[in-house]
Amino acid sequence: MTKKNDKHPPSYYAILDAAVEEFAVSGYSGVRMEHVAKRAKFNKSLIYRFFKNREQLFEAALRHQFSQREQELHSRPESLAEALQWWHKGNTSKPTFMRMILREALEGSGKTPVEAENRRQYYLKQIESLEEFQNRGELPSELPAPQLFLSLLAITIIPTALPQIAELVTGLPTESDEFEHSWMKFLEGFSTCLGKVDD
Repeated sequence: MTKKNDKHPPSYYAILDAAVEEFAVSGYSGVRMEHVAKRAKFNKSLIYRFFKNREQLFEAALRHQFSQREQELHSRPESLAEALQWWHKGNTSKPTFMRMILREALEGSGKTPVEAENRRQYYLKQIESLEEFQNRGELPSELPAPQLFLSLLAITIIPTALPQIAELVTGLPTESDEFEHSWMKFLEGFSTCLGKVDD
């Protein structure tokens, strides 16, 4: 994936961050360049200096987000319990990115995802880490790693992707310390139960 490099000025990345916010709120079809410019506190003409149209802006914003997340993989914990908690924290720290991905899914049904191959490689790296956990007996070895990854991904993104349901089920707002503490404890216990399946 494209790494953040010095050939782009800070305004370029500020525009990308503002674009993520706009796409998360308005969806792809609802985003206007002038809205991104207003959120980024720049003139609209500066947006067009970097991006010819909304499609280019969306692709660059998504590419930038995945590039950041890929770099964070280097700090991934070694134990399953810590990895699940790390994935959860990564999602809750960037809720607008998660909403942007959900918007993409809702509006892009049947279409090839933007940056599909690079994103596939990003996920494959995480699947490889699950295979390592399987080799160490921390995850059931008989379960296919790709499907296992999807299952664990679903679990770790629920509080961010569906906070209203999480609150209705637990009675706790997902942004509260009480929910965060209980969810982290659950992920720790869940990882322990997974590791016992092969016993």
